[in-house]
Amino acid sequence: LQSTRGSEATPIMVDGTLYLTSTWARVLAVDAVSGAVKWRFDPQVPRSWARRLCCDVVNRGVAVWGDRVIFGTLDGRLISLNRASGEVVWEIDTLIDRNRWYSITGAPRIVKDKVIIGNGGAEYGVRGYVSAYAVDSGELAWRFFTVPGDPEQPFEHPELQKAAATWEGVPDWSGLGGTVWDSMAYDAEQNLLYVGTGNGSPWSRDKRSAGGGDNLFLASILALNPDTGELVWHYQTPTGDNWDYTATQQITLADLMIDGEPRKVLLQAPKNGFFYVLDRTDGE
Repeated sequence: LQSTRGSEATPIMVDGTLYLTSTWARVLAVDAVSGAVKWRFDPQVPRSWARRLCCDVVNRGVAVWGDRVIFGTLDGRLISLNRASGEVVWEIDTLIDRNRWYSITGAPRIVKDKVIIGNGGAEYGVRGYVSAYAVDSGELAWRFFTVPGDPEQPFEHPELQKAAATWEGVPDWSGLGGTVWDSMAYDAEQNLLYVGTGNGSPWSRDKRSAGGGDNLFLASILALNPDTGELVWHYQTPTGDNWDYTATQQITLADLMIDGEPRKVLLQAPKNGFFYVLDRTDGE
């Protein structure tokens, strides 16, 4: 992988070719039988961007859809490549503010005709959100902010007005964290996209929300309508998180028998040390 630094990508195999990322969001296609590299692509991330990252220049992999390989870069770009050649089809900027220390280290997910990507940077005073783009063109379809912005301004979507009521004594609304930097899952039968959100910024609730409150939607699992970005339900793991107990860990969907009844469930073991089994239709 031409690097001695952190490697966190899960390869995806299609028609005998492995597609994966290395450090600095470099992409390669590898023959799964021989190991021969078919092509490489380097998005030329500025090396200075490393100081905006909490945890090395890692990347968790690509998404594959038809003849496209899609991935995010450390400096916040989303790029679609031709699967056969590695040539760029489209490239867009996902960042709402390039002056803030946003990044992308997670792998995108494809849901129907949309590619879903979040951002990292909650340690550095950014505002979390998850975005959906058209797979064929890269056009923005919707964006869901995971924490409220300035209540003196109009809320981007109605869920944020309710969320803002769970933050008290906030000295600075500009970047409260809650980034969607890893886990996502999709239930086609329910048509629900599940995403996990991260820690607050700063970590100490006494500093970011001095009056207390649950601080929604930090450290939460959100169930979104993937067509519109509308929130269907949420479940917060630790309320008013003080400890970086993110809910961004692996989300697994399963059908289980519970008390003799079949249940459609969502499973997660996040950082707070508990194992959660939620009804994935309504968050119970």
